[in-house]
Amino acid sequence: MILDILNKILFILFVMSSLNVIRHVYYFIQAWVKSSSDAPKKYIISGKSLWVLSISLSYLINAIINGINI
Repeated sequence: MILDILNKILFILFVMSSLNVIRHVYYFIQAWVKSSSDAPKKYIISGKSLWVLSISLSYLINAIINGINI
C-alpha cells in the first residue's frame, strides 16, 4: 500500500522533471533560433531555475539508469 503510493509520487516527480527539462530545452531552442549572427541572444537562467533544472536532469538520468520503482 505505502510502496504503491511512493511509486506514484516518484512517477509524478519523473513527469514533472521531464516537463521542466522540456521547458528549458524549448526556451533554449527558441533563443537560439531567434538570435542572429549580428546580435546573438543568450539564454539566461536564474540561480533558482538553474538548481531546479540540475535536480531535474539528475533525477531523469537516475530514473533512466535505475528505474522509477522502489
